[in-house]
Amino acid sequence: MLTLICGAKGSGKTSRIIDKANKDVNAAKGDCIYVSDTERYMYDLDRNVKLVDVGQYGIVGDAFGPFVFGVMAGRSDLTNLYIDGVSRITGKSPEDLKDFYTKLAEIAERDSIAVVATVSAAADDLPDYLMKYKII
Repeated sequence: MLTLICGAKGSGKTSRIIDKANKDVNAAKGDCIYVSDTERYMYDLDRNVKLVDVGQYGIVGDAFGPFVFGVMAGRSDLTNLYIDGVSRITGKSPEDLKDFYTKLAEIAERDSIAVVATVSAAADDLPDYLMKYKII
């Protein structure tokens, strides 16, 4: 299942996704991974949530999708995935990320992975294709 945390820049999306990860890790039956482009929040995350800083791997732009899908494929015990800043990392707006979100939701559903991603836009301003996902 794909869940989106929406809001304008500076609206607290990162705090909300970190809080969600820290809450979910206690009930998770597998691995929890938090993907971001910074290590700044390393000490805010529960120690059982694995932080992956894509900046350490030089992942930007169109390389982000394959990287995330590789993380999902490479961890058979992955149950929870948190992605903070998709637009910031890819340099694309939510309107331009339809293929990424569609594939992400497909894989999450097929492999029973709870995915939460932040989207830098108000819920009312989301592209139509994102409206079918759970928005918090």
